[in-house]
Amino acid sequence: MDVAGQNVPAVRDFLQAHPDYIFSQNLKARLLTRLNRQKNFTDYQTIEALPPALKATPTRLCQSWQAAEQTATLTPEQIAAAEQLWAEGRSQPEACNPIFAWLKTKGNLNAALYAQRIRVSLAEGNTTLADYLVREAQKQKITGLNSLVTQWKTAQADPAAVLQAALASHPAIKAADADQQALWTQAFIWLAKSNPQAADTLWTSNPAHWGLSTDAQAKITQLIALKAAYTRLPQAYGWLMALPASAQNQETQTWAARAALRSEDWPNLKVAIAAMPVDLSQTPEWQYWWARADAKLGDNEGAKARWQALTLTPDYYGFLAADRLDIAYPWPKIPPLPTLDTTAVQQNPMVQLAFYLRAADLPDDARRAFSAALDDIPVAQIPALTLLAEQVGWHDRVSIAIARMKKQDDPTWFAARFPTPWQPIVDAKAQAQGVASSWLYAVIRRESLFMSDVGSGAGAQGLMQLMPTTADWINRKAGLGLTGMNLHDPQTSITLGSAYLSYLNGRYAGQMPLAIAAYNAGPGRVKQWLPENRALPGDVWVDTILFDETRNYVRAVLSATLIYAWREAKAAPKPASLPADNLLALLSPVAPLNPPAPSATDTAQPVADTKAPPATQAKTMPASEPAAITVSADSP
Repeated sequence: MDVAGQNVPAVRDFLQAHPDYIFSQNLKARLLTRLNRQKNFTDYQTIEALPPALKATPTRLCQSWQAAEQTATLTPEQIAAAEQLWAEGRSQPEACNPIFAWLKTKGNLNAALYAQRIRVSLAEGNTTLADYLVREAQKQKITGLNSLVTQWKTAQADPAAVLQAALASHPAIKAADADQQALWTQAFIWLAKSNPQAADTLWTSNPAHWGLSTDAQAKITQLIALKAAYTRLPQAYGWLMALPASAQNQETQTWAARAALRSEDWPNLKVAIAAMPVDLSQTPEWQYWWARADAKLGDNEGAKARWQALTLTPDYYGFLAADRLDIAYPWPKIPPLPTLDTTAVQQNPMVQLAFYLRAADLPDDARRAFSAALDDIPVAQIPALTLLAEQVGWHDRVSIAIARMKKQDDPTWFAARFPTPWQPIVDAKAQAQGVASSWLYAVIRRESLFMSDVGSGAGAQGLMQLMPTTADWINRKAGLGLTGMNLHDPQTSITLGSAYLSYLNGRYAGQMPLAIAAYNAGPGRVKQWLPENRALPGDVWVDTILFDETRNYVRAVLSATLIYAWREAKAAPKPASLPADNLLALLSPVAPLNPPAPSATDTAQPVADTKAPPATQAKTMPASEPAAITVSADSP
C-alpha cells in the first residue's frame, strides 16, 4: 500500500479507527517517513500523535524534533534529549542532521558537550569520530580539545602507565577534578578488560580508591572481578564474593559460583549458591550444582532430595539428575492431541488473516498476524488456535502458542513441541553424514524453530542458520557439489548443516558438547574454552562456558537430542543412533588443551586439524555484552 501522503485524512481516520490493526504501525511509520521527506511537518505532528506508538529509534526521535522545531513547538526537554543523542559516541542516522545543525546554529553544542562526546567516543574505541569532533570544534572556535584526545589516547594505549604515574603523585589524586577522575575511571576499565590482575594491583594500591565516586568504584571493582572470572584467574572467586552490595548483581553472583565450579571447589560453590537471592538459587541449574556439591562433600541424602525434585521435568537438568540417581528419565505418557471445537477461533478475523497470509507465502506478516491473534482471542481459545496451527504444520507458531499457555511440560502438547518436518530429508542426510537424525533435529529446532525463511542480524540463514562463508567452506570440504546455493531452501540447509555438524563431530572426536558449542560460537572460541592443564567433567565444562547464549544453546540441543531420540526409539533412554545412552555419558570429560607430558607407555597423539572452518560462523557475544538473538520460543 502506497501511503505517499496523497490522502492524509484517510490514513488519519484509519489509524484512529484501527490503532491495534496488525499493519497500523507499518502504515504510520511509512507515512511519517514520507511526510518528513516532503517537509510537511504539520501533518507529521498530527499523525505522530495518533496511536499506535512507534519505537523511539534515533531516526524517529530526530524526525519528531525536526517537526517540532519547524512548527515552533520544540520543548526544552526535547532540546536536552537531542543534545544527549548528539553526545553519544557514535554517528547517528542522516535523519538527525537537521536537528543537529539547528543545535549547532543556536550554540547548544558547546565545549562541554564536545568534550563529553569525545570521551564517550574514545571509551567506545571510536578514535576516528573523536578526531573529527576536534576539527569540528575548532571551526566553532572551541579549543583545548586536542590535549583531551591526546590524554585519552595515551591512556587507551597504556592505561597501566597512566595510572602508575598518577599513583606516584598521591597529592594529585586528592586534588583531581572531574575530568581527571573520568580519565582514571576509563583507564581502569581499559586495563581491567586487558589485564584484570594488573588493574586490581593498581586499584588496591590507593586506599582512597582514587577519590572516585561510589558508582565508579562499583563499576571498576565489578569489572575487574568479572574479567578475572572470564579469563579463569584463580583470584576470581574471592574478588567476586568480596564485592560490595552496590557492585553485586546476577552476573557477579553466578560467575562467583562458576569460578568455584571451574576449580571444582565444592565448599565454595555451596557458599556462592547460598549467597544468591532465593529466586536464583532455586533455579534448576543451581539446584543441580548444589546437589553435586552435597554429593562431593558426603551429604548424599541432601543431594538425592534435590536431584529427585529435578527429575520431575524432562529437560537438561532433569535428565542429569536422573542419571545421577540412576533412574529412568521422566518421559511423559503422551496422549493424542485433544479434540477441540475450533469453530469460534476460526471466525476471528485476525486468525483468518494469519492463516491467509501463511497460505500466500508471506511468513513475516503471517507470524505478526498470529501474534496479534494470540492477543486478540480469549485465553480459553488458545488451545484451539494451537491445534489449528498444528494441523497445518505451522510448527514455530505451535511452540509460541504452547509457551503462551505455559504448557511446555504438559504431556498433551509435549510431542507438538518437538515435531519432525522434512523427515525423509533429515533421515537421509543424517545417515549420509553419520550423525544422529535426533541431533540434527535438535539443532534445527534451536537454530530456527523450523522457520526456513529466517535470518539473523549476523548473517546466518535458513533452517540451520549457516553463515554463507561457512556454507561455501563445508560445501567444498565435504565435496557436496552444490551450486547456486539458496540457504533458505530446506534441503540445501539440511544438506550443508548436517555436513558441518559431521565435520565438527569428527574434529572433536565425538564429544557432542564441544561440537555443539563450536556450531554456535565457532571452533576458535571452543579452543579458548578448553581447560588448560587438567580434564574437566563434561557437565562442569558446559556450565562454565563463557558465553551465556552458547551455554544455553549446548544444554538445549543436548536435551532436545535425547527427546528426539526417545521419540524415534519409543523407548528411553537408549537411543541407538547416539554414541551413549544417557546425557551424563554424552558429557564425557573434556581433555585439557595442554595435558601433562605423557609417560613412556602413552603413544596416542592427538591429530591437529589445520583446515579449520571460517571463524565467521560464530554468532554469539561475550557474556558481558548483549547476547545474540535466538528464535527459539520456549525452553526445551
